[in-house]
Amino acid sequence: MRHVRAIGGLVLLLIGGETALAQEVPNVKGTWVPGEGAHILDGPTRHRESGTAPVAGEDALRTHTSKFVFRFDRQEGRTFWGSHSSAKMSEKLIGAISVDGKRFVMVDEDGTFSGTIVNNDTLDYCYTHITPTDRAVACGLLLREK
Repeated sequence: MRHVRAIGGLVLLLIGGETALAQEVPNVKGTWVPGEGAHILDGPTRHRESGTAPVAGEDALRTHTSKFVFRFDRQEGRTFWGSHSSAKMSEKLIGAISVDGKRFVMVDEDGTFSGTIVNNDTLDYCYTHITPTDRAVACGLLLREK
């Protein structure tokens, strides 16, 4: 009888552990716009035609002046895809959400994003890219448009 109780307890523990691991997948479909953030560019990035401004005292460094829009058109489970656009340029994106539902990664056509899912309407991200002719970094918030 003692073995039956031990096995029953183990089964309940395993079922409870499985439930704890199974997180609800956040829905990221929709339109997102950058909120607070910081970015800097070095060289002729893909989005330069959309607008950049020089960094004071630096010849090669610039910042973007164009508004970016992220659109995640589709999502299947923890994977999603869409695009992000500036005034004159658009790039395709693919992404994945971690098993715990708290982190994500994305790639566009020349760089990578990583970040955390703050809540249903806020993503905290960082972006990096480097090519033979340019490089860029950015960190900020993406806010869901309603």
